[in-house]
Amino acid sequence: MSNIRKAMSNFLGIFDAIGEINEKYKHPRIKMTPMVKISLFALRVYLFFMVAILLYKFIQIAVFNK
Repeated sequence: MSNIRKAMSNFLGIFDAIGEINEKYKHPRIKMTPMVKISLFALRVYLFFMVAILLYKFIQIAVFNK
């Protein structure tokens, strides 16, 4: 039973480490120009658009190709 507790403790410790890393890098340390911010926003919109198309195509194939 002790091995299971150690394993669970190590596993849950990973989530603590992820939280610490996220907190450390919460705010950017470099200064971004407005053009960089616009470009990153455009990439984010493009990513969501591509995921939406992928989900649409998956649903279309899964549901309508029976």
